[in-house]
Amino acid sequence: MKKFFLCLAILGLIVPFNTFANSDIKIGYVNVFDVFDKYSKTKEYDDALETVKDKKEVTLNKKKDEIEKMQSKLSLLKPQEQEEKQAEVAAEIESYRNLEREIYIDLKKDRDEKMKEILEDINLVVKDYAKKNKFDLIINENAVLYGEKIMDISSDILKIMNERYKK
Repeated sequence: MKKFFLCLAILGLIVPFNTFANSDIKIGYVNVFDVFDKYSKTKEYDDALETVKDKKEVTLNKKKDEIEKMQSKLSLLKPQEQEEKQAEVAAEIESYRNLEREIYIDLKKDRDEKMKEILEDINLVVKDYAKKNKFDLIINENAVLYGEKIMDISSDILKIMNERYKK
């Protein structure tokens, strides 16, 4: 009886693999990093974030210049006044550091949100492309050790994404 169940189990494993092996499987791969970098939306978001960053750096530079002016005037003061102004300068430096930290955290948060949005766009296009072109499997090129160039659909995906984004 055990042999019967063992044979049945082995047969159950072999039959699906044979069926799978006989069917034509359509596989492709996508260089997600390349698509991400060349996507028009990525470029626009990068430019927008760079503009925001530049504006924030202007604010930081102004505050830094103010602190440097305060520090340069310290040596002209009497010792007691120096101590009072030194505390004021230290408070301004701490304020500057907090502002700098806040700005870069906000920029990173914005960048991460945009990256997530773009990766979702890529995933959506890849899924639609796979269904439309009857792909059984599409994987990231980074997971591919070897693959024929004909299986690389990155340029197709990028083209579709940029066309959709223009609309």
